[in-house]
Amino acid sequence: MYCPHCGYEYVEGVTECADCGAKLQPHPPRTARRTPKEFVEILSTYNQADIAFIKSLLDNERVEYFFVGENFNQIGQLIQPATLVVRKDHVERSREVLKNLKVTFLGITG
Repeated sequence: MYCPHCGYEYVEGVTECADCGAKLQPHPPRTARRTPKEFVEILSTYNQADIAFIKSLLDNERVEYFFVGENFNQIGQLIQPATLVVRKDHVERSREVLKNLKVTFLGITG
């Protein structure tokens, strides 16, 4: 599925663009205004519960994000934390949504 405006490709089951809200189409548009997206690091955590909670908050706000090292964190905890990275133009909204969040480190609120 493709956004007719942005041109981004989405996985099966997604029906609207996370960027602009347009209804997705089965074929890529002939012309699309694809602009490079820059991402900014927001926070890091070792706690899988934090990651799940953060995802639910950001999904609700339609923030484009990903966690660097999320799957590796499940295998080798304490080696490196999972780091939340959000799209540059979503940083302010993300920080507002997460401002009262207390991420944990080994079960200790930090």
